[in-house]
Amino acid sequence: MRYDISEVLKSWEYDRLNNVRKIKDNDGKEKIQIRLPLGIEQFEIDGRPDGKKPYRKESLLEYYRAKLEVYKKSKGTDEGFGLTREVCSKLYEEGLLYYYRYTLFFQLKDYERLVRDTQRNIEYFDFVSKYAVEEEDKMALEQYRPYIIRMNALGKGLAHIEKREYEEALRMIEEGITAIKSLPDMENATFTYEKGRSLALLRGMAKEILEKRPLSEKEKLQKKLQEAIEEENYERAAQLRDRIHELERTPKVNYKRRCKGR
Repeated sequence: MRYDISEVLKSWEYDRLNNVRKIKDNDGKEKIQIRLPLGIEQFEIDGRPDGKKPYRKESLLEYYRAKLEVYKKSKGTDEGFGLTREVCSKLYEEGLLYYYRYTLFFQLKDYERLVRDTQRNIEYFDFVSKYAVEEEDKMALEQYRPYIIRMNALGKGLAHIEKREYEEALRMIEEGITAIKSLPDMENATFTYEKGRSLALLRGMAKEILEKRPLSEKEKLQKKLQEAIEEENYERAAQLRDRIHELERTPKVNYKRRCKGR
């Protein structure tokens, strides 16, 4: 085995603006690599990012979820089940691996996997919030909940934008805004910052979608109506008004109104 990786590093010079790539291993399996100033990190695409299977489970989270189910079957309730400080620390370290990976998925525009990993960590947050013995272990995660909800909503929205599904994209962003706004306030500087920043970013995204999405049929007709009025073509204007009224008989979601004030 050769331990010197100098040749590997020379073949991929460090560039902080272009330092993430997908590769295939010797078995043809896809992986992610990130070029660091002095080395390379490699992540599995699926499963736990480091490829490990703790206790033969996909992750520690799945292992402790399974333990909870065994406990509930034996006790008939989850009352009394708790995650110790040591267990929470191990789950936190594992959660960081998924965090590192989903930020890479965001850079690579792999939005489906971004949504998958953020959803996985949201479920991890929920699990610790419910079962951690120490309140401090719960708060260590809750301060970052606005951020992870934002990333999850962005992933969903961007995935729909790629498919030109602008109304669905807007709905995903709005759901993220609502979820963040509904979070109970915490006397925590990180939480306050992340909540404000996440709301601002998602609102900006919603505005951008509204500005860039193709005009609806009604909006196209309204534009033509304005042109007809300016040209004093009143017969044409009357026809366009009738068509607009026909469209209005079928209820439509007014996205501009929904986003106003968010």
